[in-house]
Amino acid sequence: DRQHMRTISAPAKRGEIVDRNGQMLAYSVDADSVFADPSEIEHPDRVAQLVCGALDDCSARDRQEMAQGLRRDSQFVYLARKVSPDEAQRVKALELKGVGFIKESRRYYPKKELAAHVLGYVGLDNTGLAGLESTYDPQVRGREGKILIQTDARRHALNSRVDRPATEGAALELSIDQNLQ
Repeated sequence: DRQHMRTISAPAKRGEIVDRNGQMLAYSVDADSVFADPSEIEHPDRVAQLVCGALDDCSARDRQEMAQGLRRDSQFVYLARKVSPDEAQRVKALELKGVGFIKESRRYYPKKELAAHVLGYVGLDNTGLAGLESTYDPQVRGREGKILIQTDARRHALNSRVDRPATEGAALELSIDQNLQ
């Protein structure tokens, strides 16, 4: 059972933060993250070069780190986290064996710097790091779910089922009004 069942977490979407009029100050959207199974990659340098070429801001150092990750003796490595839809389409079009996508949540602040010191921000793993994002993190974060994946002897997925669905975080309504200047 341990050899053929794998559990992965399904990330929860953070709750919205709105002002007293219900206007959006922070929200989350789904974004694709590119991952690879290094055990299925035959030419790590070539795959890193192709993936890096499909990304907008990929430096030579990023490409080198990708290739290094693809040489590891593991079955999972992130190549790029939370890429734009255009970047995801370009990587998908490459149809590389062993390269896949995971949906993650990406935080947006539509008013940019407005009340940034109050709102704070979240890290790459969607944990609140400052301001209200940090203070109310347990409520806004939500609860991640679990997905069970049955695999064959070569660790290829045969079927999957949701063991526990992800629960979206609670919304946070502030008493400030973003229209007052």
